[in-house]
Amino acid sequence: MTALRTLIAPLAVARRRLRSDPLFASALFAAVAATAFLFALVPPVFDRLAAQSLQQTVARANPLERNVTITAAGRVQAAAGDDPFRSVTASGEEYEGRLPKPLRAVFDGRSALAETVRYTIVEAPGESGPAGTTRYLTLRHLDGVGDLRAAEGRMPSGAGLAELPFPEQAEGTALEIALSATTAQQLSLALGDHVYLAPAPDDPLVRDVPVSQRRYLALDVVGILDAEAAGPSLLRESRLDRAVIRDTESQRFVYAYGLFPRQAYNELLSGVGPVPLRYEWRYLVDPAAVGESDTEQLAAAVRRLEGLFGETTFGQRLGLGARTGLARILERHEADREAASAVLAVGGLALLAVALTVLGVLASLAAERRSESIALLRSRGGSLAQTLAAQAFEGLLVAVPAGALGYVAATLASGRQPGLLPGLLVVAIVLATGALLAGVAVDPARRALATKGRADVLVPRLSPLRLAVEALVVIAALAGAYLLRRRGLSPTGGFDPYLAAVPVLVGLATGLLALRLYPLPLHALAWAAAPRRDLVPALGLRRLARQPSLAAAPLLVVLLATSVGVFAATMSTSIAGAQEGVPAAELTALDTSTLDVFRAGIVVAGGYAALALLLAPVLTARPRLRDFAYLRALGLSRRDVLRLAAVELGPPVAAALVIGILLGVGLAYLVEPGLDLTALAAGRAAALEAPLLAPALLAAAILLVTAAAAFLTGAAARRISLSRVLRMGER
Repeated sequence: MTALRTLIAPLAVARRRLRSDPLFASALFAAVAATAFLFALVPPVFDRLAAQSLQQTVARANPLERNVTITAAGRVQAAAGDDPFRSVTASGEEYEGRLPKPLRAVFDGRSALAETVRYTIVEAPGESGPAGTTRYLTLRHLDGVGDLRAAEGRMPSGAGLAELPFPEQAEGTALEIALSATTAQQLSLALGDHVYLAPAPDDPLVRDVPVSQRRYLALDVVGILDAEAAGPSLLRESRLDRAVIRDTESQRFVYAYGLFPRQAYNELLSGVGPVPLRYEWRYLVDPAAVGESDTEQLAAAVRRLEGLFGETTFGQRLGLGARTGLARILERHEADREAASAVLAVGGLALLAVALTVLGVLASLAAERRSESIALLRSRGGSLAQTLAAQAFEGLLVAVPAGALGYVAATLASGRQPGLLPGLLVVAIVLATGALLAGVAVDPARRALATKGRADVLVPRLSPLRLAVEALVVIAALAGAYLLRRRGLSPTGGFDPYLAAVPVLVGLATGLLALRLYPLPLHALAWAAAPRRDLVPALGLRRLARQPSLAAAPLLVVLLATSVGVFAATMSTSIAGAQEGVPAAELTALDTSTLDVFRAGIVVAGGYAALALLLAPVLTARPRLRDFAYLRALGLSRRDVLRLAAVELGPPVAAALVIGILLGVGLAYLVEPGLDLTALAAGRAAALEAPLLAPALLAAAILLVTAAAAFLTGAAARRISLSRVLRMGER
């Protein structure tokens, strides 16, 4: 029972503290909920944008590249009944069943194609064709061409036997065909013409057939295809649109395609004799299904194609083969996704550092507000572990519901299923909150039983551990900057979290150096302001120099937030400049949304800075207002109190703005060699451009918030009751 009380006691203390201090609880809840929502929203939104980007990439690709095609050269026997071509489509269904399941899941239909070998248009004895022209014609039928119709004549339907004017073959198969108007003109044919075909001896499938077994075909041109009704894409993809012409110095070669009827497939098989046919079974890929698929499984399924069917010979040899350009499409998308994720990871980690810094500021302010409670708990026998546990429980009691609210809101806003990564990020933020509240209370808890002296004359001693940690951060920042510029974050090098965190490390190192060095100029300014008749400048500067905690929060948060905001502005300006000349059809959702994310990052960084600037004076109002009341009792006017509040808050913010703007631009130039920005601009080079408007607006907004915080602090100090404060005695 005693052990249980020992475990429960810190939790009870934490609950009483939160009930007695709703202002801090509300501020911490808002900060944790906003941070959890923001970082739980990023992964599902990025996944959604990546899926949209992949869908757009697949949709824009040539259908011949994205679709899966199985090719064969041989003879598929005709089916019995009214549809002899049914055996060809059934073979395609059988082959589809052998494909891997992830690949079949992205199909949205199929089609079958059968075509003859290349034939030469020959003239009957005594007749002549176009002088100096060799005309080749391949007969083809496509399954599912219901949109095709004849603009002139009719669609082919019949087949039979016809007498031939050649002594080596008296009778042959006669077929009706249809041609496009362009193809008919290129072949010098017209509606109603009757021509004869002989297998082209240079076709690879004809070479192995004895000359005596090569058979003629008779053709009747009964229809001219309606190009407008079919659409140019159907005719172009089926090669029925126009013939290919090759000219030499003495000869013209015309390679054309004509359409034979589905019902004539059996007659065609018998008419070509032992010469094989070429077949294609096309499986149409749905871009939306590819976007929602597991790309790793799909890529693995595509790689298995050659193992299942062999590499295609495009019907130049007997046997099966498969081809698709889907693997190249997935590789291009994966490279773009890796490049975008590397760029966004750098900005995301920087924003996460700003968010954790704000939570750390709240934790340090909580330690100051809890200093008397901590001292009381320690004086009554509370151990160091119990004291820190109470602080951690206080943070967790607020952070757990705030994190849950942020996670649920992010899940609803993203419109996707709850994911593991967003949940882990929220858990990390919640645990970090509890750890920060406990960590910043270590020093007050250790000093709680020590003899107290006057706070205004204490000279802070440098902790060896703190110096070692700060030196480690500086060294890690310098080493990371060197490695980032040397190795980069390109997909070929792999994503390295350490290198992605280089801007954060450089920002933290700069902030730590600024915290160490800024009292030196403040001492000099206070010394220079001492001869002045008014007390406010010298007093405010001396308080800042002697009590670093007064400026630590605004200096560090504003410096990091400003540098991150300016870094995001520089990157967005550079990406926008590169994308400006790129056609919209070449940009994906991932490209354009990455630009929007960086623009939003400017606002988020400014929002965190404003939050810290407003919360710091509010949460430290009680001791600061008491100090201002003492000064008023010593003769300081109300106007001087307002000026003093501005002096104590203005110099750290001004210094942080200057350093942050320079650091933000410097960070962009530092990491630019390690980022592949060309992937976000369709391969176009992205030159870094230092922005002017965004940093100016960010600085103006932060200065405006600083002025408001100083005014509110001074106004509150002007209304405090002097007699009440003087009766409270020393702290």
